[in-house]
Amino acid sequence: MSRERTVELVGPEGVPLRFELAAVLERAFAFSLDLFFIIVVGVLLLAPALVAGTIAEDAIGIVLLLGLFLVRYFYFFGFESFWRGTTPGKRVLELRVVSRDGGRLGMDAIFARNLTRDIELFLPILVWIMPEALVGPSPPWLWIPATIWVFALSAMPLFTKERVRMGDLVGGTRIVRVPRKTLLTDKAHVDLLAQAGIEFSREQLSVYGEHELETLATLLRTIDDHDVKLDDLRKVSGAIAKRIGYVGPEPLVNPVTFLRSFYRQQRASLERALLFGYRKANKHDSPEENQPKLKS
Repeated sequence: MSRERTVELVGPEGVPLRFELAAVLERAFAFSLDLFFIIVVGVLLLAPALVAGTIAEDAIGIVLLLGLFLVRYFYFFGFESFWRGTTPGKRVLELRVVSRDGGRLGMDAIFARNLTRDIELFLPILVWIMPEALVGPSPPWLWIPATIWVFALSAMPLFTKERVRMGDLVGGTRIVRVPRKTLLTDKAHVDLLAQAGIEFSREQLSVYGEHELETLATLLRTIDDHDVKLDDLRKVSGAIAKRIGYVGPEPLVNPVTFLRSFYRQQRASLERALLFGYRKANKHDSPEENQPKLKS
């Protein structure tokens, strides 16, 4: 069995992108870091009430569990929503949540994958540690099925092909490693672009936004690894050319140069727009509302 596993996702323009799946130990360590941060934040938030004695002694355990539940829920949902599928723990391990269909990671997928974590892990742990808080007086043997439950669901990534847990199956998500290569730092690439003479108009560069630029960057990193077929590159460069209204043979004759040139110029256009307070998140945003009116 190969040590490294990959998953192929189809991007917005129909090109297959290959990602390296996160290892089970990497995911476990990232989750442990996040759990540590959650506990620290939860304790800091509840410490004043505990010190002041405003919480009854027999209710301290329940309040702590409830507080940690709320902090944990908003922690994962908030970070994965606004940090593009990452949390502090995932960033340390350079991991990221992506959509299984290659599209944009939606709020519904983030909500589903995090909500099922309660059923997978935290609910059985609660039954194990404090069964009386959930079901009232209970026999000591109740921790046995809870233990089996925890180990059975927690071990799912060990036996599934794409290292997924139940939350990933429900939410349609995968955990992948973030590509580490930098883009277009080689002087040879810059010289090649200068010689190619491929230039795009402001209107053509206003069609796509940050989401599509990020997808294109991932594709170009994959090209550097020689994992993309030339026919696939022609398809995606042709799709981009058709959408932006570009006329010329470059998308089919030299798709790599076309894509690199388009990426470089679109990134510069988006960065320039940000300086004027305009931001285009994706291709569905209105160019008239999000692009600054720059003089040529």
